[in-house]
Amino acid sequence: MDVAMVTNAVVAAVSVITVGVSAFFALRQLRLAQGANHTMVAIELLTRDRMSDAFLDSQQYVLTELRAACPPPVPVGELPADARRHVNRIALYYNGLGQMLAFKVVEPILLLGAGGVRAREAWAVLEPYILAEREVRGGGYLANFEHLVVLATETSWPAAARKLGLRRFDSYPAEVGLPAEPGPASPDGASTES
Repeated sequence: MDVAMVTNAVVAAVSVITVGVSAFFALRQLRLAQGANHTMVAIELLTRDRMSDAFLDSQQYVLTELRAACPPPVPVGELPADARRHVNRIALYYNGLGQMLAFKVVEPILLLGAGGVRAREAWAVLEPYILAEREVRGGGYLANFEHLVVLATETSWPAAARKLGLRRFDSYPAEVGLPAEPGPASPDGASTES
């Protein structure tokens, strides 16, 4: 085998490896770009809808008035129009968050941290209405909402906060507008806080 053939083989091998590495990084970049787009959608959902007066009014209604106004189990579709509007606004919002979890669009901790507690509270009230609607429609109605609540129940928020590295005050310093708590005393009785 002469030197020219060996050189050509090495150059061809390097070219194939270069194309493979380039393709790998191109696909990785594409996935990262898609993830960024999905994250933007999630942030939009989490902030715009949840902060609207209409959403907050519906949440208040569902959590505090729905059971008295429409004792369960009534299928969602048979609720009076005003109650149905409130229920749908809340249930479809959490169902959308559950879809993002099911399709692995965003990190679960983002959605569970932002809406897990309220999703569980809403599910506790809405479950009999949703189950009654499933009897009418079939089993898949608002399944993603239930998926979100199951994950929120299985994931303790303190453990999630530790995983995220969220920090907390040991005592509130004066800079946050609260009276500073005295620090531990030194052996001579003076505070060690400066």
